[in-house]
Amino acid sequence: MVTPLRHLMVSLTVALLATSAHAADAVFDSPQPPVPAPLAPSVPIHLWSGPYAGAFVGYNTSNFDQSGGATFDGDGFVGGVYTGYNLQTDRIVYGIEADIGGSGVDGRGFNGAVGAPIDAETNIFGSLRARAGVAVDPFLVFATGGVAASRNELSLGGASDSQTSIGYTLGAGIEAKISDSVTSRLEYRYSDFGSETYDLGNTSISSGFDEHSIRAGIALKF
Repeated sequence: MVTPLRHLMVSLTVALLATSAHAADAVFDSPQPPVPAPLAPSVPIHLWSGPYAGAFVGYNTSNFDQSGGATFDGDGFVGGVYTGYNLQTDRIVYGIEADIGGSGVDGRGFNGAVGAPIDAETNIFGSLRARAGVAVDPFLVFATGGVAASRNELSLGGASDSQTSIGYTLGAGIEAKISDSVTSRLEYRYSDFGSETYDLGNTSISSGFDEHSIRAGIALKF
C-alpha cells in the first residue's frame, strides 16, 4: 500500500529529474561563444624620430666656368660628417640636417684671356638642408634641399686666390636600418654655386661652378 508521504516523494523525484534533464538539454543546445581569432603577428616599426650623427664618403664631378665663357671639369673624392634631427608623423619623416667635409676635387683648364693654364681646387664645403621622406620600414626614401657653401682656390701663372662660393643643393636618397641605433644611406646631390671674383696677379677672373655628388654614409641614432 502506497502511503501519501511515499507518493509525494516519488512525485517530487520525478519532477526534479525532468527539470534536470530539461536544463541539461538547454545547456547543450545553447550556441557556444565564438573562439577569438588569433592575433596577427605585429610588424616591427622603426621610428626615425630623434637626433643622429654620422660620416660619409663620396665622389664629386664639377664643372668650373670662367668669365669669357671658358669652362673646364674637375673630379675627386670627398668625405665628411653630418648630423640632424628627424620628426615622424605616421610614415612621413621630416627634419633638418647639416654636413661639413673636405674635398679632393681639382681640375685644370685654359684661360683664354691670358693664354695660360688655370687650376681649380675645392677645399672645404658644407650645407644646411631640410629633409622629407616616406618610411617603408626598414627603409626611408627621402629628398633634401637647402643652402650650400664651398671654399675654392684658383691658380693662374703662379698666383692664386681663395674665395667662398654660396649656392644651393638638391638631392635624394635612401636610408636603411641596420640596427635599432645604426642606419646607412646612399645619396645623390646636385649643387650650384654662384660666381666669385678671384684676383690672380695682374688679372681678375669671375668663376663659379656646379657639381654632382654620390655619397654613402653611416650614422648613429641617439
